[in-house]
Amino acid sequence: MKKLSYLLLIVALNTLALTPDAEKGETAIAACMACHNAELIPPLAPPFYVVQTRYQREYDDKTDFIQAISDWAKTPTLEKALMKHPIQKLGLMPAMPLPDEMLSQIGAYIYEQEFEPPCNHWAAVLKNSESTSINQKGQKKRHGNGNNHDAMVRMKYNQLCK
Repeated sequence: MKKLSYLLLIVALNTLALTPDAEKGETAIAACMACHNAELIPPLAPPFYVVQTRYQREYDDKTDFIQAISDWAKTPTLEKALMKHPIQKLGLMPAMPLPDEMLSQIGAYIYEQEFEPPCNHWAAVLKNSESTSINQKGQKKRHGNGNNHDAMVRMKYNQLCK
């Protein structure tokens, strides 16, 4: 009986409900998914799993995280970009002319939601990386430090997707 109680507690803790703001953000984020969808091949923007991970590394406080996401969505600039590689590959995202409250709700959802690792996205990135790593003579190209991103993607893919 004690084991069952612990199991139920673990399940309950892993399925915590979103806060009311994050629930509203879940509805509002639909427009964002047009580009940030992890299943898009080729991708139009980094999947939310990647956005969440990167922003949580920079902003461990929820309020700061939400503010940073809101500020970025309102006025994305190269100077305040945390994710340089996607901008190099995909370009700078357009400003999202949404009300501040909605942007905060979206930020809360991104902060709280447990996103699945974007395995299909990472597999496509790695496949594209391998195909562009061979020059016209069939020789492998050397990329200098440009492959740090690919090495990170390969590591995450091997850790979380296999």
